[in-house]
Amino acid sequence: MNTDAVTNAVNFAILVAHRLGEPRVLELSHPQYRQLRRFADPADWSPRSTYRGLRVVETDDDAGRVLVWDRARETEMVQRIDWPAGR
Repeated sequence: MNTDAVTNAVNFAILVAHRLGEPRVLELSHPQYRQLRRFADPADWSPRSTYRGLRVVETDDDAGRVLVWDRARETEMVQRIDWPAGR
C-alpha cells in the first residue's frame, strides 16, 4: 500500500462528507489510524492529534467513517471511508 491510497481514501471521504454537513470526527480502527499517521503529511496533523481539523477516535469497528453534523436536520450523519484494498 502506498501513501496516496490511504490519504486519498480519507481525504475523499472528508470531501464527500461536506455535502452532508459539517465533518467533525474521524472514526478509525487502530490499524487504520496507524496507517493514516504513517502516510499522511505531518502538516495535516495538529499538536492535539486532529487530522485536518477533525478529531480522530479509535474504534473496534473495521469500517472507517467520518461523522458529520447536519445543521438543517440537527442530527449526526455518517460518511463511510472506502479504505483501499490490502489494508
